Amino acid sequence: MHQQDEFGHDPTVQRTRAYFSRMEALDSRLIRNSGISKFDKRLRPARELRFSLFETACSQAGKKGLRLDDNKALALFEICQDLAFTKHGLPVSPPSTIFDPDLVSLAKEGAR
Repeated sequence: MHQQDEFGHDPTVQRTRAYFSRMEALDSRLIRNSGISKFDKRLRPARELRFSLFETACSQAGKKGLRLDDNKALALFEICQDLAFTKHGLPVSPPSTIFDPDLVSLAKEGAR
């Protein structure tokens, strides 16, 4: 029996899927550009820390009244990813852009 995707036409679902796809692309790009093996045992804890930092930073942004649009949230995700990977001894490539200092501060707050 063929299951039809009943939610795929919903603009909110499409936006969410695109957002998570961009997060996965950031992860893949970091691994590819840094030469990290996909089988490196440090990847799992680094990824878990990344999500924890991101969750904490997003919560802090909300408490401070800072609105995170998709682009700011993805930049924050990338900052959290770099912090987490560095903490676990994984190499990171220099960022392609200069990050917003407010976002860097949020991510570092979550790392404490």
